[in-house]
Amino acid sequence: MKGGEWGIYIALYFWLAAMGGGAFLISLGFKDKRTRLLGAWLALIGIVAGALLLIVDLGQPARFWHLLVGIHPVSVMWLGSAVLALSGLGLFLLIISKDWPDWLVWTTAILVLLVVGYTGVLLMATSRPFWSGSPLLPWIFLASAYTTGAALLVLFGNHDPRLRKLSFNFAIIEVLLVIAHLIWAYSQAKPEVNSLITGEYAWAFWTFIIIGVLIPLYMEAQRKALALAAALVLLGGFLLRYFIVYAGQIGVARF
Repeated sequence: MKGGEWGIYIALYFWLAAMGGGAFLISLGFKDKRTRLLGAWLALIGIVAGALLLIVDLGQPARFWHLLVGIHPVSVMWLGSAVLALSGLGLFLLIISKDWPDWLVWTTAILVLLVVGYTGVLLMATSRPFWSGSPLLPWIFLASAYTTGAALLVLFGNHDPRLRKLSFNFAIIEVLLVIAHLIWAYSQAKPEVNSLITGEYAWAFWTFIIIGVLIPLYMEAQRKALALAAALVLLGGFLLRYFIVYAGQIGVARF
C-alpha cells in the first residue's frame, strides 16, 4: 500500500469482499437456484469492487498485475491476489453456467472462503502488535462475513427465518471473538486497545457494539423492522473493519 499506509480503501475492500462472499457461502445452503445465483452475483460484485479499490490504493495499477503475473508462493499478498482472481473467475463461471457442476461449486466455495478469511491473515502477517497479538483475527472476519452475508440476503428480499437466526448467532460469536482478541492482544498493544475503548477510535468501536450489534439483535428478537436491522448489521460490519485497520496503525501516518 502507499507508503505502508492502510486506509479507507482497504477497510472498504475487506467489507465488500466479506459480505458478498458471506452471502454466497450462505446461499449454497439453499436449494433454489435463484438464491444461489443472487449469492454468486453479490460475491462477484463485492470481489470485483474490492479489487478495484485495491488497485486505486496501490497508486500504480500496473503493480497489481505484477502481483498476479509473478509467482511468489511465500508472499501473503501474492497468495491473496491469486485467490481473489481465481474466486472471481469461479463465480463468473457459475453465473454463466446453466447447471452448476459440483466440482465448480465446491472449488469456488473454498476460494471464496479463503478470500473472506485471508484478510485477517494478511493483517497478522504485518506483525503489528494489535493485528498479530492473537490468532483470532481471521476468525473474527469469518464470523463477520456470515453475519453481514446473511443480512445482505435479507436486504435483497430473502426473509427465510434461517437467515435471521444465522445472522443473530454469528453476531454473538463475532462480538465474543472481538472481546477475546482485545483481551489477548492488550499486553502487546495497549495504546491500540485503549484507542478503541476510550480513545481516538472509541466512536467506531462503540457504534459497532451498540448500533451494529446490540440494537439489531434486539430488533431481531422482537421481530421488528428486520430490513433496518439488516442494514445496521452491514454498517457494523464496515465499522469493525474500519477500527481494526486504523487502530492497528496507531502512530503511523495515514490518509
